[in-house]
Amino acid sequence: MTTSLSFSENSAKQDITLVVMAAGLGSRFGGDKQLAKLGPQGETMLELSIASAIKAGFSAAVIVTRSELIEPLTELLRDLPQGFSLSFCVQQMLDLPAECLTIVGDGHYRTKPWGTAHALWSARHQVNTPMVVINADDFYGDQAFKLLAAGFQQQPERWQLVAYRLQETLSDNGGVNRGICLVDGDYLTSVEEWLDIAWQRDELLGRNGVDVAKLDPQSLVSMTCWGFTPQIFTVLGHSLSEFVKVFGLQADSECYLPAVVQQCLPSQYAEPNANIAKDVYVNTTDQTWLGVTYPEDTAWVKQKLLELMGD
Repeated sequence: MTTSLSFSENSAKQDITLVVMAAGLGSRFGGDKQLAKLGPQGETMLELSIASAIKAGFSAAVIVTRSELIEPLTELLRDLPQGFSLSFCVQQMLDLPAECLTIVGDGHYRTKPWGTAHALWSARHQVNTPMVVINADDFYGDQAFKLLAAGFQQQPERWQLVAYRLQETLSDNGGVNRGICLVDGDYLTSVEEWLDIAWQRDELLGRNGVDVAKLDPQSLVSMTCWGFTPQIFTVLGHSLSEFVKVFGLQADSECYLPAVVQQCLPSQYAEPNANIAKDVYVNTTDQTWLGVTYPEDTAWVKQKLLELMGD
């Protein structure tokens, strides 16, 4: 299901599309974080990110969401500037590669879709340009979008990532999930999803599968601020098919975007394979990332945004 709005009479081909994942249920937050008014003027994180993208020269956005959020999000974004195109698509449970449907049937045993890799897959019919992929409920800062835009200008076919320091992305109110990155020079060699990361006394601990380990606070992490070419959709189709074959009958299984990228990295192959391997350039930023995982995070995030952006 797709819905499109155009804020321009002339629909020129877009150089870079912002893809925003906004279908989350906000279970730990207790509501729709996509609509939470956190900015100095009551802006949502989504509004702040789109404003940053427009400053960086983006001219289109595709928002992946739930059907019930299209109307409030359309109203929220009604004043976007002329020349900026906005589209919506709905992340649907059974929008999967055809071979998956024989395994999952009608999906009656699941209560939610298949995770962030599936969310991006949902946008495949609406994006045919280089894209920047973000979460709707995170604040990335202007620099992140400028770095990715500059990277695409220099090398349009290269995948990218904006990375932040782990210690700058934590919550005082509970554990968080992060993609821990290893980097060789300026290129990603590994990204791995770690769950429930939190300080326990003087140690920063996280869970990788069933194992709990100590993490370096200075580690680089992915906060879902990726730059991809449309090739990602072919990769996602293959990855989702393989994922469903193994985990498709588990009610809460999720295919994470960092896991898909991990499978593409040249470091995963003994010999270079141009048909599979993909270099991912890592941009690091010293700007602040902000996000709300728990309701208790709200007051702190509002204060930080006020300090960063003024009133």
